[in-house]
Amino acid sequence: MTVPDELPRIIFEDEIILAIDKPAGIHVFTSSAGRQESVCRWLLALRPELKDVGDKAAPAIVHRMDLFTSGALLAAKNNQAYKDLRRAFSDKEISKIYIALVEGELSQATTLDRPIGARYRRSKIVTVSENSRRLRGVRPAETRVEPLATSGGLTLCRIIIRTGMRHQIRAHLAHHGHPVVGDKDYGAQITVDELGRRFFLHAWSLGLNHPQSHESLILTSPIPARLLQILEAKGLSDSYLEQVATFS
Repeated sequence: MTVPDELPRIIFEDEIILAIDKPAGIHVFTSSAGRQESVCRWLLALRPELKDVGDKAAPAIVHRMDLFTSGALLAAKNNQAYKDLRRAFSDKEISKIYIALVEGELSQATTLDRPIGARYRRSKIVTVSENSRRLRGVRPAETRVEPLATSGGLTLCRIIIRTGMRHQIRAHLAHHGHPVVGDKDYGAQITVDELGRRFFLHAWSLGLNHPQSHESLILTSPIPARLLQILEAKGLSDSYLEQVATFS
């Protein structure tokens, strides 16, 4: 069984929505067998009144996140807010910013916009579409990669997405020749002992308009201490802290 870094925690809450800091190593939703720990199970234990919000099989939480990715996750507290937030994600009105450490040195920002699909129905990974390959469920995907600093053959990046394909960032970066550090499923070669089973990808902030007040919100989840320690060891922590300061 996968053991999460720590328990989830609420980082923002009002009468309509809440944001959760999801640790790496915990699923967002409970499986149909119901055996695994999940953010959804944790949230319903804390807020049982949310069991009837949205999808009954996956209540309240309005988007997904990979098992070994950490960061900001959004949930709704009533059905109208759930519908509004789901629509906002679908209409690409919610900005998601990630912090990633990738292999290789990137010198300039780039936008990766090849569509993504899967080779098989239950494929563990997704594949960037090329004319020579036949894939299932191919959908558009756009990933903006902005390098913040390089050191020792690694680049600290800010990643901005509005589309939400499964494994989008990981697949795009690997196809670009710069897989996320520790992401063995997508060909990463560099290992960092401190990462354990996770990889260096963190959902750092969500930018949205509040579904009721329409106020502009930026909800942030600072990277876990384990990732910050890696940045400090690689001489990249100052660049991350400068990025944080722009949102202070």
